[in-house]
Amino acid sequence: MVKTLNFESGNVSVYFDSIDKTLDEITKERYSKIVAVTHDVLLDIYNLKSIFESKNINIITLPEGEKTKSLAKFIELSKTFFEHSLDRYSHVIVVGGGVLGDLCGFLCSVYMRGISFSLVPTTLLSMVDSSIGGKNGIDLDFGKNLLGTFYHPKNIIVDLNFLKSLPKREISSGMAEIIKYAILENSLILEEIRKGEPDMERLVELSIDTKSKYVKEDERETTGKRALLNLGHTLGHAIEASTGFSRFTHGEAVSIGTCFASFFSYYLGHANIKFYEEVKSLFHKYNLPISYPSDLDVESIKQYILKDKKNISSQIRFVIPKDFSQVAVYPTDFSTIKDCLLNWIEYEKN
Repeated sequence: MVKTLNFESGNVSVYFDSIDKTLDEITKERYSKIVAVTHDVLLDIYNLKSIFESKNINIITLPEGEKTKSLAKFIELSKTFFEHSLDRYSHVIVVGGGVLGDLCGFLCSVYMRGISFSLVPTTLLSMVDSSIGGKNGIDLDFGKNLLGTFYHPKNIIVDLNFLKSLPKREISSGMAEIIKYAILENSLILEEIRKGEPDMERLVELSIDTKSKYVKEDERETTGKRALLNLGHTLGHAIEASTGFSRFTHGEAVSIGTCFASFFSYYLGHANIKFYEEVKSLFHKYNLPISYPSDLDVESIKQYILKDKKNISSQIRFVIPKDFSQVAVYPTDFSTIKDCLLNWIEYEKN
């Protein structure tokens, strides 16, 4: 199955099929050169080396982990592209999770002033979140995603076979973003995740539809609509950054952040406690953390919350859910957030 996502800045073809079959379609285009960027471990697990070699696609490998989304790796990969003689008419196939997609998407957007690329997300998180919407970038020592562009891939290949070898923790991490979509507006997703055994293919497709809808309405984040996708991310990103991007997966941090956002909404008088408890139970069902880390000082996250990209001047713009399908941006300050955090910590002790 092929689905076309129509964005103002260009169309994206989403293939729901195996990478082997889809590459046959992609390589019909007359590119001057095609290279694949991936991780060594993926080459071994999925026999990617023979697949790429059979299609005369050169392979570039990078290490796994958030630290790959760095300025140093960006420069290193730029040099590698140059050494492979990539030009404006070349094409890059990125096989990996969100970290690799973010780094390579950013580089493709600026290398030779822009070359085309395809994304092959290999984690549930990247299938339903980072591969959709054209956002890419790298981290700096003092913040996450501070350098980046809006630049869509030409193609996205959703091959669910990659999920078969994913650790349970990575599946749970992806479920955090899917639960977020259910809270935002998609009752069909909510219905599916409440089941004992949800249909993963259906969840992925519904999640892609939900995210692309928000992106279409506010592709460059000018109206505020797309900002709602950041539900759970203000606190989530702060927790990731303050723990060195190594203790929690992105989904785990978003789970904590969304639980807090739901409690914050209750604290402000917008949501009832029953809604908060239901949100918490959804994340708990998929083995995700649902409370603030007991050993993380509240003051340690302040600098990251104050530097959140959604903020305007000194005003923090916090996304809160008032109920399912009722989500809004709430202007606030760190003092209010801190007071609520301390209340939340006490509430969860009881």
